[in-house]
Amino acid sequence: MSEELITIEAIPRQTRGKEQARKLRRSGRIPGVLLDKGQSYALEFDPKWLHKAMKSNKQFNLQFNGQTKVVKIQELQLDHVKRVPLHVDLVYA
Repeated sequence: MSEELITIEAIPRQTRGKEQARKLRRSGRIPGVLLDKGQSYALEFDPKWLHKAMKSNKQFNLQFNGQTKVVKIQELQLDHVKRVPLHVDLVYA
């Protein structure tokens, strides 16, 4: 009884920082980080697809830089009033 993992496309971010993350959220995207063996990749996501991944088993296929890998949500920061994602940390599953 294996469940099909959804695929989320991530766009690499060139900038980091609090103000850039706020601008990204205002434009309707969610900032995130993919952590990998001492390296981190700054990414941005479509919140609709991220919400679908949260409803499933928190594992999904992440497509970025021409590759598709299975990742899982390590930490998810939510707005405590609106209950919408503010930032997500991902690791390879």
